[in-house]
Amino acid sequence: MRQHLIAAVTVACAMLYAGSVRAQLQPAEVRNPDPGTALAAAALNIVFVPVRVGVTAIGAGLGGLTGWLTAGNHEAANSVWYVFDGPQVLQPDMLYGKESVALGNLQFNMHLTDPR
Repeated sequence: MRQHLIAAVTVACAMLYAGSVRAQLQPAEVRNPDPGTALAAAALNIVFVPVRVGVTAIGAGLGGLTGWLTAGNHEAANSVWYVFDGPQVLQPDMLYGKESVALGNLQFNMHLTDPR
């Protein structure tokens, strides 16, 4: 019983230490609040997310079918899945043009709003 307690405390301390080290390695990003861009991203996600989920489902089905038809070839299935890879939701940074919206190799940079 005592060994389990010591192991649990050791694991908890290691996790806390790793989290604090990670927090120290990443510099804090200072960004001006822009509620208009956040609201625009939320409104666009009403249309984008259902379409993107449908595209992802089609890609998953085609990748699974490809893997099955090639007798479990992971490379073939991954090749199909990669075509449908990309973000599932729009973020405000995507509307700024800082991040791109990707679908496989296709990358789109939107500049709908101007970051201040």
